[in-house]
Amino acid sequence: MRLLLTGAASLVGAEVLRQLLRRHEIESLQLLMPNDAAVATRLLQRLESQLGPLPQSVSVVNGDLRLARFGLSAAAFEQLGASFDVGIHCAQRETKDHDLEAARQFNLLPIESWIDLLERNPLVRLHQLSTAFTAGTHRGLYTEFDLECGQQFHNAFEQSKYEAEVRLRESRVTDRVTIHRPSHTLGCAATGDAFELSGAYPLIATIAAAAVLPGDARARIDFVPADFVADAMTTLIVTSAAGTFHHALGWHASPTVREVSSLAAKGLGRKHGARLLPRGVASPLRIAGAANPGNLTSPDLAYTTARDLLHQGPVFDTYLAQRALSPLGIAPPAADQWLTTAVRAANAREWKSRRESEPQEPSVVVPIRAAAAALAAEKQFHRVGDVNVAYRDIGSGDPVVFLHGISGAQSWDGVVERIATRRRAIVIETLGLGDTEGDANADYGLAAQAVMVRGLLSALDISTAHIVGNDSGGVIAQFFAVRWPHLVRSLVLSDCDTHGPWPPAHLSRASRQYPRKPLKQFMRALERTDRTTLNHLLGRVEAPTLIVWGGDHGNGSLSWARTLYDAIPGARRLEIIPFAGVACHEERPDLFARALTDFLEETAHQSSGTSARTSRV
Repeated sequence: MRLLLTGAASLVGAEVLRQLLRRHEIESLQLLMPNDAAVATRLLQRLESQLGPLPQSVSVVNGDLRLARFGLSAAAFEQLGASFDVGIHCAQRETKDHDLEAARQFNLLPIESWIDLLERNPLVRLHQLSTAFTAGTHRGLYTEFDLECGQQFHNAFEQSKYEAEVRLRESRVTDRVTIHRPSHTLGCAATGDAFELSGAYPLIATIAAAAVLPGDARARIDFVPADFVADAMTTLIVTSAAGTFHHALGWHASPTVREVSSLAAKGLGRKHGARLLPRGVASPLRIAGAANPGNLTSPDLAYTTARDLLHQGPVFDTYLAQRALSPLGIAPPAADQWLTTAVRAANAREWKSRRESEPQEPSVVVPIRAAAAALAAEKQFHRVGDVNVAYRDIGSGDPVVFLHGISGAQSWDGVVERIATRRRAIVIETLGLGDTEGDANADYGLAAQAVMVRGLLSALDISTAHIVGNDSGGVIAQFFAVRWPHLVRSLVLSDCDTHGPWPPAHLSRASRQYPRKPLKQFMRALERTDRTTLNHLLGRVEAPTLIVWGGDHGNGSLSWARTLYDAIPGARRLEIIPFAGVACHEERPDLFARALTDFLEETAHQSSGTSARTSRV
């Protein structure tokens, strides 16, 4: 059995790794670690200090889970997919705050790459570490068959993990995905040791140290040790179990909040647990917040987490997990057998969390600082006919021309700062939507603006370029490509289809909301756009073409992206940027820049006649 594991340097992930190293069925084990070599080295050293020297069967793959294809090139990603049989996804962001965007980056975006891997490799399985708290605000029994039950969510962690399960359940690979849902997780049962004070540690720290808390003394609360969760997971992995499994104490065995408060306080040497008050009475406590030993969380977040989770919520049915694991002697220990030990061990290390194990920023951020500084440089202007064109010229190398729509020229900044480390980026401002200015007789039409782009490139002595356009800028790019195909080295079109309603709804709304004269002139010209001829001429575009589309483009169906892809003979790839709209390049510049960079590198080595057409939907 060949495995790929993410999140090895986490509370549960480290215990899963420990258990896997004891299994004779494991032929090879790859660890997906951060791109930053120094960070990856530190994490490996910590793992070896906890687990001992890693055997030669363990190797490292460097990547970034938040990026498409884990930040790997298309070729490296393809090679990775063929190198393992089972994926184990333990990496996650467990902070119980309300930063949904951050939670989605770590808990939801990686799912797209996992689905991609499974679609490419029909024999590969995925084991996903989720949480029993996908139940959210649901009260009462939550079974292993449940997911959608009308619940809302206390925090971004719960919601993002729920969304990840929904995405997997709705995917074409759902029959090859096993979901593991642990309840509140702490350190090992015997020693209380934990690789990382994440998971439920901020909550148990508050319960252990606070004098007064909002909570229902009689409510049930479910805690399990990390080594039990890991033992259950690895057993189900090697037995190829399918389905969803709750790794929890369940209704009958879970202790009350009062009992947990007493056990936790004992770990700190206190005689009594926290006094528990109803939420309404306890609300003034929020002014000062709740206790948070070791600064594992903020006082305010410690209070709100206790307020949300120390009252009766879901209780977890463990029928499927018990049926699979009980015959093998795997069952969670009772809370009174280990919880005090876990608190005592955390207190001995002064509740210090190892922050270096948190996921790192993409490595691409490091080399882009010089390019980012250049973005603030003063705009340049050049006269082309009756138009004074505003543009920025950044970096050096192969020229890449960026054309924008209603989101403005600055919306390209996140992409440009990544591209300009190796290429020359020319960001041209659209007449009517930016600082480009026209005389009274200037033509605001998109075909005329393509002529404007042609004139500027000629003035800059650029004979061929990669043309990238979003929204109405993408339509300008289409006009440019059909009129001067010999100048286009490659074409990238984003959220700019001309087959749907015209003018696009979001542009019409913007013109009503911001009734500036240049925008009105732009809209009048837009209404006169000859789409029929343009769509016919797209059939002549042989330049290598990439179509990029925001997965949540509310004004444009994903089918339009496919229509555009099918209309252009030179189209080579179709990329969908998840959880982004018409300005997907601005909302997810990391994913857009990765797709663009990969495409430019591929087209540098392939002719349009031999390149394969692929889609990433």
